[in-house]
This record gives sequence, structure tokens and C-alpha cells, in this order.
Amino acid sequence: MDLTARVEDYLEAILGIEMTGDVATVTQIAVNLGVTKATVTAALKRLEAEGFLEHERYGDVVLTDLGREKALAVYRRHEFLSDFFVRILGFTRERAQKVSCAMEHEIDEQTERRLAAFTDALAHAEREKEEWLKKLQATLDFPKALPLPLCMMPDGSSGAIARLTAQYELRRRLNSAGFVPEAFISDIKKLDGAPGGLFTFTMNEIQLQIGITEASAIWLYQPDAA
Repeated sequence: MDLTARVEDYLEAILGIEMTGDVATVTQIAVNLGVTKATVTAALKRLEAEGFLEHERYGDVVLTDLGREKALAVYRRHEFLSDFFVRILGFTRERAQKVSCAMEHEIDEQTERRLAAFTDALAHAEREKEEWLKKLQATLDFPKALPLPLCMMPDGSSGAIARLTAQYELRRRLNSAGFVPEAFISDIKKLDGAPGGLFTFTMNEIQLQIGITEASAIWLYQPDAA
């Protein structure tokens, strides 16, 4: 059965309360999720009807075996994502928790397995003190600014190509013209004369001109941007 994000939130909240050694109640769940007790009571009725929990009126909330299985799957994803953001990307614990809550409902099993394998590989490289991991960590500590499409670069600016977002024939044409990752473009200027504008710049010591479609597909890093 596919669960909605809200159902998963309730199951995870109940499990989280249990894992502190307490017994889940309507009041505790409402506080943890930031909703009213009436909202929780209505949700618990639906979850009980689906077989995820048992709840006597004014009594404790107890997960069934099915509910606990689903809750543990969500909890595992949350903890894994949080650990990944803290240990690998250097997020604060608070920020990692917020991002994990937003992402945990969209992670399927294949994605979870791949991320787990990636994290394990990094942990192994860390133990072995592999040189490539040091370079990766240095890059993560001082990330570049997000790339911008050429059409959004300020007049007179420069940048190295980060990626091409074009597909099929346009991508092939741009590649053939030398627009490849790391190619450096300088002295960008927007001109009038076509829908969306024309753009001139210098690449490989040659002055070139392209339209808005091409300029939207060429994404650049700005030099020394942090």
C-alpha cells in the first residue's frame, strides 16, 4: 500500500515517541506535529481503520505490526538522509532534520540503496585516507556559486561552462561549436535585435554571437564565486 506523506508523518511521530520510552498519546502527537488534537483524533481514526494502529478513546496510541513496519521504513530513510547531510555535506543537525523531513517521503528503495552505497564508499575512502576524498571534501567546504544560464549573466561578465541543458540536435550543435564543460567565455553582452535578445562574447579568442535559445542552454560558473 502506498502511503501519503501525512500518513507517514503520523506513523513516524508515534514511533519517535515510543523510542523515547514514552507511550504515544493524542496530546503528544499533536505537539510533535504542530497540529490540533482534533486533527490528530480524526487522523488516528483513519489510520486505525487501515490497520496501522490501535487507539481506544482517550487512551494510548499503539502501532500494529504493519504500522510499525511502515514507520520504521520512514524512520530509517529520515535517519539515513540526516546522517548523509551532516557527515557528507556538512549541514547543521537542525538544517539536516528539516531537509530530511522534506525529502524522506520522495525517496524510493532504489534511491535509498544507491545513496547508502555512496555513503558506504565515502566511509571506506575516509578510513583508507584516499586522496580523492580529501579533494572532494575540500570542494564541499568551499562550493562554487550555482551556475547561471548565459542569458542571465551580467553584461561584461565571464565564466566557465558548467553544463549544457540542451538536448538532441541543439546539444550536438553546441558541442560541435566548442561549447563544452570548462570552456571559458568572457565579455558577455546582451544586444537587441531578436526575440529575447542576442548575446555576444569571446570564447577561444573568437568573438561569437548567439540567440536566446542557445544562451538559455549554456550554464556558466562565475570565476571566484563562493
